[in-house]
Amino acid sequence: MFSKACTYAIKAMILIKSCNEDKKCSLQEIAKGINSPSAFTAKILQQLRKKGLLVSTIGAKGGFQIPPKKQICLLEIVEAIDGKGLIESCVLGLKKCSSLNPCPVHEKYQNIKNEMLKFMMESSLEDYTEKIKNRTITLK
Repeated sequence: MFSKACTYAIKAMILIKSCNEDKKCSLQEIAKGINSPSAFTAKILQQLRKKGLLVSTIGAKGGFQIPPKKQICLLEIVEAIDGKGLIESCVLGLKKCSSLNPCPVHEKYQNIKNEMLKFMMESSLEDYTEKIKNRTITLK
């Protein structure tokens, strides 16, 4: 459903959010924590930074952080990496699929898309940080 880059982005953002507010997570910590290649992780983190979902600092004490007091839902991460195609595109790839011009599966899939959109909008990084800290969920 999500691209590989998007799944890594979601896991990286949860990991970064689970770090202490004043601590920056290094690229190596993040890549290791989500079991992702460092170079690929770096590209993903830079995309998230460009979209304003992360801040980064260069240097020995550098790394990545979520901007202070920023609430981020999963939808923001998905759109930053994969765009709006998951929500706006036709599942069969038709260019003009709509309620007025539906594809064969439009009606049923529209319900699934609406539920998925609701889930992503209502799921914030904070929903997962305590579970990561308590090790009741995993990122690898």
